[in-house]
Amino acid sequence: MFGDTIVPRGGEVWIGSLLRLVEPLGIGERLARTSLHRLVGEGLLVTRRHGRRSFYSVAPRARNDFWEAERRIYYSRRGDPWDGCWTVVVETNGLAPPARTTMRQHLAWLGFGSLGAPVHVCPLDRTAELAQLLPALGVAGQVAVFRGRVPFAMGLADREIARTISSDLDELERAWRAFVRRFRPLADAVVDQGEGVDAQTAFLTRTMLVHAYRRIVLREPELRGELWPPAWVGETAYQAAACCYRALAGRADAHVAGICDGAGAPLPPLEPAYAGRYPQAEEPPAPA
Repeated sequence: MFGDTIVPRGGEVWIGSLLRLVEPLGIGERLARTSLHRLVGEGLLVTRRHGRRSFYSVAPRARNDFWEAERRIYYSRRGDPWDGCWTVVVETNGLAPPARTTMRQHLAWLGFGSLGAPVHVCPLDRTAELAQLLPALGVAGQVAVFRGRVPFAMGLADREIARTISSDLDELERAWRAFVRRFRPLADAVVDQGEGVDAQTAFLTRTMLVHAYRRIVLREPELRGELWPPAWVGETAYQAAACCYRALAGRADAHVAGICDGAGAPLPPLEPAYAGRYPQAEEPPAPA
């Protein structure tokens, strides 16, 4: 709800408006308030008071995580060419268990997979992100980072490495095929109906679409080009999601604008960069 709806419109919302958005999804006030409290406790959201009203927004320290999710959900890069290099993170023995757990979670969000407990690899250049992440987590002196090619003669071939760090591809393929069976007919129906879908239905449908899509795509390894299995079904799922999302976006945004308050006033207009979600040319805008 925050990543898809609130962040593109200023990033802050009155809890009363949020309750109106989620109520048709079967989420009552008690559950919503409990969830908000948990997200604040996890450091993903922050809250402030304005008079008698409570407002919620994404926590500053969580904005990079939201941007990473944004990039992976709305901008497929699976077909991009790969430069043949791997980013490798190696843990040292001095890394404390709590710090190790937190670091591994963040590495997974950046697209790393494990070749064994202390070794994590990613085919993307993540050196810039790691230069910020590791000091922020307090582990900069307790891990080693390498970037380069892995010659075939030294062990596994690149595609074998990709398969090793992506051991759940079979499960992901089944999940994507279920997604396509569910949403491709919906995308066709939405396009055929044109303006026949009312604003609230468009918003609810878009929300459920993104909810279902993100639960799969955020589990995918971040591979490129030839590292994927041939004809990967995730690309078919992306096209179905893109078609449906673009067809619903205008009416969904009108619903949000009609019922939501931000900081004591209507939410700001949709920021221009977010109008490019699910682009035809798969190039994400730079984060603000």
